[in-house]
Amino acid sequence: MKYSYKIIQGNIVEVNELVIARAKSIALAALNNPAYILNPVFVKRADDSEVILVTLDIEVYQNPLNGIEEQEDIAIVCHPEDDSFPEVYALRNNFQLGLPHTNLRIEDHPVCLCVTEQLFQEVKHRFNPFEFIESIRRWLTLMSQDKLHAEDQPLEPFFFPKGFIVVPELDKIDFDNFHIEKYTSDSGLYKIQTTENNNEPYFCLPIKADEQTSGYIRRQPQLLKDLADVIFVNSIDISTFLSEKFNTANHALLSNQTRLDKKIAICCIIPVKRHVTDVTSEHTHILFFVTKKSIKEIGLESGVWGESPDKNTVVQLIGKTFIKESFEQVPIELYSPMDDFTKKTAATYNNIKPNDDRFTLIGVGALGSQVLSLFARMGYGYWTIVDYDTLYPHNLARHFLGRDAVGHSKVEKLTKELNYLVGDEFCKPVNANFITVHKEKDIVSCLKGSKAIIDISTSIAVGRLLARDYANEIPTRRISIFLNPSGQDLILLAEDTKRNYRLDFLEMEYYRFLYKNEKLHNHLTYDNGLKVRYNRNSCRETTSRINQTDIAIHASICAKAIKHIVENRKAEISIWSINPEDYTVQKHTTKPTKWEKICSCEWKIYLNCQLLDEMQALRQEKLPKETGGVLLGSIDTERKIIYIYDTIPAPEDSKETTSTFERGIKGVLDEYMKYQKITDNQIQYLGEWHSHPKGCSTTPSSLDLKLFAYLSENLSRQGNPTVMGILGDNNHSFILRQC
Repeated sequence: MKYSYKIIQGNIVEVNELVIARAKSIALAALNNPAYILNPVFVKRADDSEVILVTLDIEVYQNPLNGIEEQEDIAIVCHPEDDSFPEVYALRNNFQLGLPHTNLRIEDHPVCLCVTEQLFQEVKHRFNPFEFIESIRRWLTLMSQDKLHAEDQPLEPFFFPKGFIVVPELDKIDFDNFHIEKYTSDSGLYKIQTTENNNEPYFCLPIKADEQTSGYIRRQPQLLKDLADVIFVNSIDISTFLSEKFNTANHALLSNQTRLDKKIAICCIIPVKRHVTDVTSEHTHILFFVTKKSIKEIGLESGVWGESPDKNTVVQLIGKTFIKESFEQVPIELYSPMDDFTKKTAATYNNIKPNDDRFTLIGVGALGSQVLSLFARMGYGYWTIVDYDTLYPHNLARHFLGRDAVGHSKVEKLTKELNYLVGDEFCKPVNANFITVHKEKDIVSCLKGSKAIIDISTSIAVGRLLARDYANEIPTRRISIFLNPSGQDLILLAEDTKRNYRLDFLEMEYYRFLYKNEKLHNHLTYDNGLKVRYNRNSCRETTSRINQTDIAIHASICAKAIKHIVENRKAEISIWSINPEDYTVQKHTTKPTKWEKICSCEWKIYLNCQLLDEMQALRQEKLPKETGGVLLGSIDTERKIIYIYDTIPAPEDSKETTSTFERGIKGVLDEYMKYQKITDNQIQYLGEWHSHPKGCSTTPSSLDLKLFAYLSENLSRQGNPTVMGILGDNNHSFILRQC
């Protein structure tokens, strides 16, 4: 293969000299499939990247389109960072330019192909080198038919108040230093602030009044003198108190002339008894009396102050002081206090107990943002929210945030919005990809300090990471929540508090549950026509046509479910389905079961105990003959874990004797394909199992080993390990061969 492209320059090496695991796996896949992967050559570049050069035999029709030829030279470039898919280049120097699903590079050739719509982090755990090479061949085949580019792709009250002043929690107010300003510039509502604003309309004067009995306002006061027989401060009526107060503060008032144009807002803090005979007050009430005249007008009209000749300065008149009568005729307006919306009042209004636990939420998309907003309105918990996404126009269809947040970080805008909503640091943002930052000290500390880690990122990669990659470093239980592709169903997988039922086990049982429950067979079925593409960064950018009403229903269920789970200790697997015809919601649930670790070498094998019971029952039913079946489950190649959680029993054409078992084939493939369709290809063929007669050990016989070798040879070509299980009276054994 003679090409001079810089990207493929380096030293030609043997396959066993390749260092990058992904490169080596792809190279071995190429060597094991010589029928249509030709002339493999392996190159180690100076920058430590490794290149697999192959000629692919392509299935093309006569007169292929877009210049695709029957054989195409391809370079697969793997980088040591291993943080993205290997790069794929078509090397032919006359390979057609300007084709869809190609990546922009500085040079025209070689042409870089975009061979998958998937995100690398989402499939890294189950990357299959054989399937990756097949995706390149598929790209070329579909391009030769001009079918690669989808058609949807370009796209109390003591009186009647004049108004209200919002008061936050009393223990957070310094009544010796507070300020009142408009709630918003165009609102008739006011609020107490802790910081001074030069534009605020009032000079705030706190008064700690004498104790009163409930119902002490006898009439609606119009002037300050109307309060003389009602409000007392140290047994002095309010007008006398104000005159003394102003005489004391005279110099300070005149030294700040800008303050004189403000009206006076008197905040009366009044201890209130329910009955006259009560010894102590029951609660503290706050009343606001606001003068209709400014400080300047009161001072000038009382004859205590005068104006300079130029009318620009107010001065003290010699021998004049404020007296009671200076204030009695001052008209007032009454403002009623209104409790502010806080975490405490939110919990009260929502009829729940206040909760100050800390939580971590990963993913604040459509569902996550609406769930978080519900918890904010309930005043439930304190939250650290993790997401790295930006809000774009199409997100407005279902996201909690509004248009003013478009183009901004979701977590930062949500934090600002919800903290403002509850007047507290309800949440803290982490604007980052959780997978990237999950090992950082602050993140680990946050996770450890959380009551629960809640993942609504819709990311299998995040779920697996949370389940496995922290080992026992973080004991916090995990909860994973997501929607099915159509948005009609809400899925919740919740670990128990001791984490005996880990998130990855719950995921596997979820797939098994779908297959076992006929009502859920179409749960993961999705019409690709409901997918909407939007041009942003790549051809992978898609969003789904899911109705906001469904998201809102699911968000409400989700918030209730999380609250219930946090208050309990058990694990849970639940699915809520919305009936699109009558809008009812049905809950499907299955009880999580235990798993057995049956192999601990380089690979770990986990066997679902309910499946084991079912297999033992099948054996018991067929005794004294042997029986068996197909082993089904999932493989996490990144972590080297195999999950075995179901079987297809021996079909009717199987040969079962007292000493041998030969599994038949009738209906097995159909059942396997059905399982794959129901689980959206999340289940895999792992190998075979069979039983041994009574009294026999579960050691593999020579025939068993021969069969195992045959299975291993075939499965290894697909890049997968092979498992064989043998069941005896009260024991079982499983053997594994790596690919």
